[in-house]
Amino acid sequence: MRSDLPTVLKTLIPVYDEGGNFAGSRGGWGNGENPVAIAYRAKDNVNKSNFFFGNAFGEYDILKGLTFRTSFGVKYENYYNLSYTYPNLEFTEGSANSASSETSGYNTEWTWTNTLNYKANFNDAHSLNVLLGTEAIDNTYRQVQGNGNGYFITNSTDFFYVSQASKNSAASEGALGSLFSIFGKVDYSYKDRYILSGTVRRDGSSNFGSKNKYGTFPGVSGAWRVSQEEFMKSAGWLNDLKLRAGYGITGNQRIPSYQYLKRYATSINSASYPINNELVSGLWVSDYQNENVKWEQVASLNLGLDFSILGGKIDGAFDWYNKKTSDMLFALPLPGTAVGRAASPYVNIGDMQNKGVEFSLNYHHKQTDPNKFNFDIGANISRNKNTIVGLAPGINDVVYGAFRSMETSILRTGQPFGAFYGFKVAGIYQNEAELTQYPSYEKARVGGFRFEDVNGDGIIDAKDNTVIGSPHPDFTYSLNFNANYKNFDIMMYFYGSKGNENYEATRYFTDFGVFDGQKSVRVLDAWSPTNTSSMIPSQTKEEVSANEYASSSYFVQDASFFKMKNLQIGYNFSTDKLFGANTGVKRLRAYVGVTNLFTITKYEGLDPEVSATPSDYPALGVDFGVYPQSRQYMLGVSLGF
Repeated sequence: MRSDLPTVLKTLIPVYDEGGNFAGSRGGWGNGENPVAIAYRAKDNVNKSNFFFGNAFGEYDILKGLTFRTSFGVKYENYYNLSYTYPNLEFTEGSANSASSETSGYNTEWTWTNTLNYKANFNDAHSLNVLLGTEAIDNTYRQVQGNGNGYFITNSTDFFYVSQASKNSAASEGALGSLFSIFGKVDYSYKDRYILSGTVRRDGSSNFGSKNKYGTFPGVSGAWRVSQEEFMKSAGWLNDLKLRAGYGITGNQRIPSYQYLKRYATSINSASYPINNELVSGLWVSDYQNENVKWEQVASLNLGLDFSILGGKIDGAFDWYNKKTSDMLFALPLPGTAVGRAASPYVNIGDMQNKGVEFSLNYHHKQTDPNKFNFDIGANISRNKNTIVGLAPGINDVVYGAFRSMETSILRTGQPFGAFYGFKVAGIYQNEAELTQYPSYEKARVGGFRFEDVNGDGIIDAKDNTVIGSPHPDFTYSLNFNANYKNFDIMMYFYGSKGNENYEATRYFTDFGVFDGQKSVRVLDAWSPTNTSSMIPSQTKEEVSANEYASSSYFVQDASFFKMKNLQIGYNFSTDKLFGANTGVKRLRAYVGVTNLFTITKYEGLDPEVSATPSDYPALGVDFGVYPQSRQYMLGVSLGF
């Protein structure tokens, strides 16, 4: 986890100094880095990739209704990256070092699928579709990298070769993976009124050992089109009503390879022996194994209905679901006394539940005259409740998201995945008397945070850390609008989220004295003897308790938002008038479009739509200065023949 340090460079530092060189923070001006210098020095960096893919298939009708199909697909990517490091002496933490890093690699994947499909219809009432098949997937990844440090000439990239550096090193890595599946599916319907479907898969993954290589995943679903029943014939306003139900189990095998094997590595820095007056590399355990690691499973139950009324003018759907994930795959950190410097293996721990509802409603205003105003408008709203049902035996909490003095997130039984974790701010100490009146901590001060004594022992310490927020929304919603009038058309799409919170971790740098860089405008309203209502701690150069800038509810904000994601306006030309009646061009449309037009939010970070920051587990909603989604303008023409 990291922060974009250039964002906190003090604003009084110019881009260039009086000599025309890049200005910076060296000389007691914090340790922010000049963002213009960063961009300029990265201008020669190279990132190239080529991606190729293709698919070929063949079909053969063995008997009436029985078809054999085989398909073979290939994906291939090669890439090349070259980055340069130049001396940056104007930066407080900079150096005179020059370096380069050169990387080349490739990814390949092929998929071979074979199916037998039987389709039959009996007495124009019974429909049967049976599918049997196999699928094999194989992927390979390989990469080589060279690094060089200390170049004599730095004013031309023509001399930046790894072999020409005073110090150089090389490394390579790779991975293999494969998946083999046998599957079957049966679909049956009676007059499209009663519909049944059953599936079963048996998947084998190279990520698991011989004991647990394969997993079996069944599924069944059914539907009843109530609107076709005799007792519904009199409901002229009802065009379609279908009830649905389904239950199935799926598997997840997306973990690093070879978790079931103990792995060794050679490194002179990690294991070496003096033999015959020479230092010889030895073997050391780099990764411990878990021979019992197996498939993660997700069992899903879904109930729903689809409807259409008033001649198709209004339609919609409602869904309720309950998903339970069991045997979750996690790299559970083990103490150093158990694994030393080696990595802990992935293990199957705990259960997680996602339960929710989703409702969509659409209105279609269609007129027989295409030159009149026609439009479609649709809305969707969904709610999901995420809960960790249990972790490993004897473990109820796993704290993660460690960054300096903060640990942002927690896995806790009964709480949502990735809940925010820390002290709960109760106020600001207003005077010396409050330091003894309320529970306190070492080096607590007037103008500093006053935290809630969660366990009630009269002392503020690590035992008072608690859940302080959740990145999961109460509900999400969307709205889309499509319309046309004569030859013009318009499309709009809006999206929103309500009740989600973000952990604005950039406040660690901008709101406290731990980082001598540019401060947020928030600190202009910091607590002072004349501004006692503020919930922002006072600014000081004195040493303060680490509790003040440790993880707390001060970092957590409401990140609800409403966005206009897309707008597109088009014009459809009359091809007969432009090209004549015999033209092969059947459709010609010109359009302009914009994405990410606006965002309405109270969140003070750059963008409320934060996904996750990498950590031991995904740190959902933790914002270390995520770059906001860019606005794009598009101009295009589409042709139809």
